[in-house]
Amino acid sequence: MAQTKRAAIQALRVMIACTVTYAISQLLNLQQGYWAVFTVLIVMQASVGATAGMAVDRLVATVAGAVLGGLAVLVTPHQPVAIGVALICVVGFASFVSARAPRLRNAGLTAAIVMLTHSQSVPVEIFVIDRIAEITLGGVIGVLSSLFILPTRSRTVVLDRFASALEVMAQILRTLAAAAEKGEPVSAVEANIGLRQSLIAAEALLIDAQRERALWLARQGISDAIPRSLWRIRNDMTYVSHLVETPFPSVVVDALGPQVASVLRAQAGFAEACGKVLRAGGQIDSELLSNADNSLQEAFDAFQHSDAAQSIGFSDTGRLFGVDFTLRRMRQNFLDLADRIQESHAR
Repeated sequence: MAQTKRAAIQALRVMIACTVTYAISQLLNLQQGYWAVFTVLIVMQASVGATAGMAVDRLVATVAGAVLGGLAVLVTPHQPVAIGVALICVVGFASFVSARAPRLRNAGLTAAIVMLTHSQSVPVEIFVIDRIAEITLGGVIGVLSSLFILPTRSRTVVLDRFASALEVMAQILRTLAAAAEKGEPVSAVEANIGLRQSLIAAEALLIDAQRERALWLARQGISDAIPRSLWRIRNDMTYVSHLVETPFPSVVVDALGPQVASVLRAQAGFAEACGKVLRAGGQIDSELLSNADNSLQEAFDAFQHSDAAQSIGFSDTGRLFGVDFTLRRMRQNFLDLADRIQESHAR
């Protein structure tokens, strides 16, 4: 339902932007006003930041390509063979440059269009300026449409993605908790891989949010520390998953299983609380983690001095200390994440 609503809103934005662009191009009597309409269709994205970024890249590539194509027209005899050779050289050069500077990937296309559609009856410099003006018009209308017609902020999109990743973390933590409490084998490999892909996708969108603020289209930014904290938590979860995928001996499960499970469930609840604050704001109660951690520490200390601790092998002892250390480190990473979230909302 939410995806359908977002798609309908985006369709409305594009329709209005194209209508306005076409009307203005007709009022201004632009010779090739369709360039402005094409630009709207190219730059309109799902969020304000993504649209602004695409519009800026489109304009930069257009200026570079139009100037390059215009220079080629000026120095090339108006003969099919000469134009063909010049076109190949220009396209090759533009492709080489765009491989080094991806934002110029459309420069070669613009240069080729200028070379192939330029009329000898129109001075080259006027033709180039007209193309730049038309594409600028389309880019500006596209950004304004994204900004004022039921806007979706890149910041909101990114925070929602981070919140979704935290919900996945909570699910994984609860799965690990159930296995630790019952002493059952568990595998969270696929879930951890999915979480990794989710974080990579969210980080890619973070660029749009940063650009949105850099262009003064948003007041609040997103701290780079949030994804860093999420990655640290994800790495800790992966390690814990590896440590508990093979059940511990029954004496360990009986002595520490409920406490380990309690810590994992508390961290799952904390992850969900962080996700809710990312979406809606508010405060995060750090005490959600304290009681479970204290219980585990007391149980762990008691187990170390018990006869049962002497009965388990060296490998299991190492895994047990690894779980204790990683859970404490993950607690600190969750607290750091909460601080970064609060800072981000305060910016």
